[in-house]
Amino acid sequence: MSVSHDDGFFSAHDGLRLYYRRWTGTSGAPALSGAGAGAPPSAGADPSTAIIATVHGYLEHSGRYGFVGDYFAPRGFTVYGFDHRGHGQSGGTRAHVARFGDYLTDVDRYLDLIRDREGSQKNIFLVGHSMGGLVSLRYALERPERLRAIAVSSPYLGNKVNVSGAKLFAGKILSRLFPTAALDAGLDRNDLSHDAAVIAAHAADPLVLQKFTARWATEAMAAQDWCLANAHRMALPSLVMQASDDRLADPAVSRTFFERITHPDKTFKSYTGYYHELFNEVGRAEVFRDLETWLRARL
Repeated sequence: MSVSHDDGFFSAHDGLRLYYRRWTGTSGAPALSGAGAGAPPSAGADPSTAIIATVHGYLEHSGRYGFVGDYFAPRGFTVYGFDHRGHGQSGGTRAHVARFGDYLTDVDRYLDLIRDREGSQKNIFLVGHSMGGLVSLRYALERPERLRAIAVSSPYLGNKVNVSGAKLFAGKILSRLFPTAALDAGLDRNDLSHDAAVIAAHAADPLVLQKFTARWATEAMAAQDWCLANAHRMALPSLVMQASDDRLADPAVSRTFFERITHPDKTFKSYTGYYHELFNEVGRAEVFRDLETWLRARL
């Protein structure tokens, strides 16, 4: 099978235009370009009723999830992605959110779009990376009835680099007085992946952002605290995939969150030597195979 792409826009609750894209498998010659190219689909449960709804990380966009679409679409899954408000081709102040709850209502509209296009009988698996993992976990904890299960990749539940108390205090003041103030993210893209092609593409991508806003920072930290305090409420099968050498999201905090989940169907996978972006790493084939096996077992 080859991969077919389409895209469009949908409306957020406040009227912002949010961009989405969709990957599906079509008959024809294999057209895989990512990890596992040319490999036959795995055996197991039929995934034709399954939707993988990806949720991207901070300062990036859904277009960086082509490896996910190219791997899973020929294997029978339908894959979606959308750009957060303030990111990619979506509307809104760049990299900004007034309140973290806006991300959750945007996911609501995203899932409405998917249901409208694919039918209400489909199983939706929310698959979030980094900040998208934080959004996905918060969403799954609050609104589990809309999902079949959740998987997250290097979720942004805590900073790997310690932030001084003085900077935290200054950030809170700035968030109140100048919430859209843009600050340098100081991201070293070499911490994302060992794949030189991925790093080069990231550097050349005009939709990748380099600054964050003060209000986003305080809202994200509050969401981290909330998720950790409410992990025991998880009512869905959950998969936490964590890069062991993550220099951005703290692996220890991901483990803490996982250990606080009381739902019996939970899985933690650590990938030794991997950097932050598991789906864009040189060893992503292993990550995709693990995710596929886990998804098929829950269809």
